[in-house]
Amino acid sequence: MLEFLHIENIAVAKNIDINFNNGFNVLTGETGAGKSIIIDSINMLLGAKVSRDIIRYGESRAVVSALFSSVNDGVYELCDELGVSYDKDDMLSISRTVTQEGKNIIKINSRPATLTQLKTIGTRLFNIHGQNENQSFLNKSSHILMLDEYANCNEQLSEYKELYQNLSSVKAEISVLYEESKQKEMMVDILNYQIKEINSAKLKSCDEEEKLIELKKKLKGAEHLVKQSSIVYRALFKSESGISASVLIEKAVDALERLSDFDPSVEEMAEKLKTFNFEIEDIAERAREFGSFDGISDPQKQLQIVEDRLALINKLEKKYGPTIDDVIKFKNEAEEKLSRFESGEERLEELKSEYRTLYQKCCEKAKKLHQIRLNSASVLSELVKNALLFLDMPKVQFKIDVNEVKKDDKHILSSLGYDDVEFLISTNPGEELASMNKIASGGELARIMLALKSALSDKNGAQTVIFDEIDTGVSGSTSQKIGVKLYNIAATAQVICVTHSAQIAAFANYHYFIKKNEIDGRAETSISILNENERIDELARIIGGIDLTKNQFAAARELIEQSRLLLKQ
Repeated sequence: MLEFLHIENIAVAKNIDINFNNGFNVLTGETGAGKSIIIDSINMLLGAKVSRDIIRYGESRAVVSALFSSVNDGVYELCDELGVSYDKDDMLSISRTVTQEGKNIIKINSRPATLTQLKTIGTRLFNIHGQNENQSFLNKSSHILMLDEYANCNEQLSEYKELYQNLSSVKAEISVLYEESKQKEMMVDILNYQIKEINSAKLKSCDEEEKLIELKKKLKGAEHLVKQSSIVYRALFKSESGISASVLIEKAVDALERLSDFDPSVEEMAEKLKTFNFEIEDIAERAREFGSFDGISDPQKQLQIVEDRLALINKLEKKYGPTIDDVIKFKNEAEEKLSRFESGEERLEELKSEYRTLYQKCCEKAKKLHQIRLNSASVLSELVKNALLFLDMPKVQFKIDVNEVKKDDKHILSSLGYDDVEFLISTNPGEELASMNKIASGGELARIMLALKSALSDKNGAQTVIFDEIDTGVSGSTSQKIGVKLYNIAATAQVICVTHSAQIAAFANYHYFIKKNEIDGRAETSISILNENERIDELARIIGGIDLTKNQFAAARELIEQSRLLLKQ
């Protein structure tokens, strides 16, 4: 159960600590005292979306934390699945902090956790029923979920959903193949043309374009290159006139060698000149190679070939990709598509066969779910009807309608099976059963939800059930009976109820009073647990008005005595 709730800097709640108890806990207080803050805070621990606007003015953060004792094994199994650590000998703690900077800090058992982990574990610890849920209850799609919650068919539903997911995947692939087959002939022609066009280009490597651009540049300057490289070669090495740097150096070397007979140091100079001559010859040869075109006899003709090749590559790149690599990749993908088209008929038949098998298996699982729902619907309908009779709806008829959805004698499957589930009700004699949103008033809707919650309290696994203003639209003896129901639910789960009804509050095991005070010029909410006399005062306040009378205090005492007598019956 929820042992302790800490609320810090949420709206007018500066710092509230609440120690809850097992059984039926009631919270009351004047309008605007801050009762909704309790519900909003608990919703934070359920992973609800939170705005920074909830943070108390002038504060940097808002914090909600809770401690739970006697946690059931199902929650610990969930912790194992989610990778959340725990100690069974200790209480389970969850907390959430929201900062002005937009940070959202979540901890489970004092360790960082994700919002998904908080939502998953939180829903197994809390179950909140409020006015919003009454309205969502009018949405027919929620009915099958409630029935399944009572039927406790999670295992069967999980097995079905796994098969249905596979069925959906196969169906999606069949749809793709059907769509492709509609345009198959045209697409095959297009793909064949694209593949042929790219193959005919005989693209060599990813750097072919770069090499061609370099060659084009060289070929465009062919005349200039040949002329200048020839000048370098003739000037350094060989010239028709016989006068070149190499020849002159050779003459200088010969002269120095003759001088060496007179001075041996001149020989070193001759050797250096020989070395220079080797380097000059090397430069001359390299210059000649730079001016050559590797066997290209006609540079202008070759230039035209290169430009044509570059134009072809550029054309392919514009059509199929910005680079040669992209063009080749496009071709490979086109070949794969073509292969898929060519084998499409065979694959389509395989998928159809697989679909039929999976559909049959899904129907078998859905049939089991259908039978479970039928059986559960019968029992739950009776439980809800009896609860509504007790809650002052004497002429009520209630039925959970479970129908197979078919078209042309073939089941139409969804992620939940092939069942269409709807809660039908008749609140007055002579009226036919009809949809909830056509008949139920606000007060009736609240009682129907309470009747369902009463039936589901043992099934949903939540250890703490919270009711927010369950008394909306009801009064008098009906409120008393709601109090009895809430007290009975508290026999199997901790119940926390925010109420404006003295009749409901009179049944509480523990009564908490929420009050708004002014401290240092600012509003601040506080909460305290009431003793017997304080409880009578609070019930009298709810019954009465501004000036309380002895009769109202007497009525408050009588309400408490009546509640105890009713519970003994």
